[in-house]
Amino acid sequence: AEEGDDDLVVVIDPGHGGIDPGAVRGGIKEADIILQFSLELEEALARAGGIRPVLTRRSDIFVPLEERMTIARAAGADVFLSLHADALDEEVTRGATVYTLTGEAQDNASARVAERHDRGDLLSGLDLSGQDDTVATILMDLARLETAPRSLRLADQLVTALDDMGATMNSRPLRSAPLAVLTAADFASVLIEIGFLSNPQDREVIFSPAGRARIIDGIVQGVQRWDAERLAREPLLRQ
Repeated sequence: AEEGDDDLVVVIDPGHGGIDPGAVRGGIKEADIILQFSLELEEALARAGGIRPVLTRRSDIFVPLEERMTIARAAGADVFLSLHADALDEEVTRGATVYTLTGEAQDNASARVAERHDRGDLLSGLDLSGQDDTVATILMDLARLETAPRSLRLADQLVTALDDMGATMNSRPLRSAPLAVLTAADFASVLIEIGFLSNPQDREVIFSPAGRARIIDGIVQGVQRWDAERLAREPLLRQ
């Protein structure tokens, strides 16, 4: 195999962009600061070795959700990290939070995705053209049996590593929500809120290179630990 074939493919998905600026606070758009963060994360992951980072956008453009998934599949994603820095009406909520897809949302996700997506773009490596919704849904549900627990383990490792690296964590750092961006069946997916633009301390962290570096170190560590754990589990699963 060519060198680099075994690299872990990490798709970095900077939230928002273009006509969708996301949260805006202090003249800063979430779409812009998250893109800056994502480019820095890309560099850090590439430096870490054994990881091939791929971005769903590299400029201030609007990328529809389906297209983000298509980019991830075309890249052969192992991991999908959706990145955000939200704003709330109140200022007290702060700190990084990692989301996975709720169980109930998982139950309906495959059927809903099957209805909406192009058949050739439902599972990487499988062309489901000519298959009906039922077959497509069953195949996605089977894939999800592996990827849903993987996503949970990834979220766990990210929360621990972020904390280890000194990133400020939310009081409930591990959450699940019915987020459409996490509905892919064929790769581990999490959404990371790196902090809240509505919180002055978080803003200070997110706007400073040193503050962002701590969060980036945590994400890199979390991904590496998750990958090591995944590789250690694989021989056990094959027996």
